[in-house]
Amino acid sequence: MDVQLLLQSILAVVFASVVIMYACNEFEDAADYLGKDMKPGIKGATINAIGSSLPEMLTTFFLLFMFNNQAGFSAGIATTAGSAIFNTVVIPLLCILAIRFYGVKQPDGTLKKVRFLEIDKSSLRRDVFFLIAAELLLIYFLNDTVLTWVAGLSLVGFYGIYLTYLLYVNRGGESAPDVEEDEQKYMPDEEDDSPSKLKALLTFQFNELLFGGKSLNKSRAWINLSLAVGVIAGACHLLAESVMWSSDALGIPAYFTAIIFAAAATSVPDAILSVKDAVKGNPDDSLSNAIGSNTFDITVALGLPLLAYSLINGSVNLMADGTSNEDMQVLRYVLIGVTVVVAAMFLLPKYIKTHHAVVLGGLYACWMGYVVMSANEQPDVVEVPESATVTIDCDLLSEKDDVRCRQESSVKK
Repeated sequence: MDVQLLLQSILAVVFASVVIMYACNEFEDAADYLGKDMKPGIKGATINAIGSSLPEMLTTFFLLFMFNNQAGFSAGIATTAGSAIFNTVVIPLLCILAIRFYGVKQPDGTLKKVRFLEIDKSSLRRDVFFLIAAELLLIYFLNDTVLTWVAGLSLVGFYGIYLTYLLYVNRGGESAPDVEEDEQKYMPDEEDDSPSKLKALLTFQFNELLFGGKSLNKSRAWINLSLAVGVIAGACHLLAESVMWSSDALGIPAYFTAIIFAAAATSVPDAILSVKDAVKGNPDDSLSNAIGSNTFDITVALGLPLLAYSLINGSVNLMADGTSNEDMQVLRYVLIGVTVVVAAMFLLPKYIKTHHAVVLGGLYACWMGYVVMSANEQPDVVEVPESATVTIDCDLLSEKDDVRCRQESSVKK
């Protein structure tokens, strides 16, 4: 094990997470403004979910195109699916703990600690239905270890259906005031004292840097949101690098390091937005953001990179990095199993209480324990001298790889 490289990758993950966290704050202010006229639960499942899930999609793009191999996409699968499990389990846990021990903001600005979380079950049933449908679609395509552009297009198309339905539902929402857009005032939920320019730069407070902290309007909100997304993209590039560094350092497939490091790091925006919504007294948006983010992760964050890569370079073989088919099978069914269990926990009882957080913590601990044990069971990589020749028995390969194999009976390391 390369301790220095592992430490470097861990520090990179921490740095990327912090950058994403601060950029997420600016994104949240812009998203709040742009979605201020949406119904409860709609904003969380659309604007917040899409924006806060961009790290998963961008990380998958970088893993696939930057390393230009199928191993990168296998790590992308692990990032998005692992992030979906994190969102389903850890984010509701954090929301429950936040309102229980920190409190919910009252109209007078004070915080009041509450013992339970009450949500709109109809909104949750809607989001869970589409999420499970998306997971079943992914399971269908992952039955084959080779993915083509058809799978990518189908996944992206499914999210288009989901988004169209949400926008259709939102048609009956309250209309915005009939005034000029530039006259509509909206103050970000920040401290009263304006930060210094240096602090604003280091924490990516673009509204303070560019507009002097003025009230948001539509154009300022879009500029701030776009710049925040750009910063998140840079952090995701570093995160993709750290996945491969940690893979090399530990001598295990990038699939596992992506589940452990990248999945949690890319979920930082989802967690922050959801906890803030819960503290503001918007439990529907806090949970619909997490669920809606999962739907985006499974469809667009995976489907769009897959579609682009397969159209340019051909189909993607998920097993190219040494990840076993058993590992991929487990990930698929854990994903849908956790969704069903957590949905039942939230839909059946009237209130969501502290003991639900304990159960959620136990679920995630079991999942992480399984991932660590599976990674430790991976065979060690054998160092082969550069002058050595590795002979491949084509009969042991799959039928799809057999033709290429027979064209070149041996390769140099």
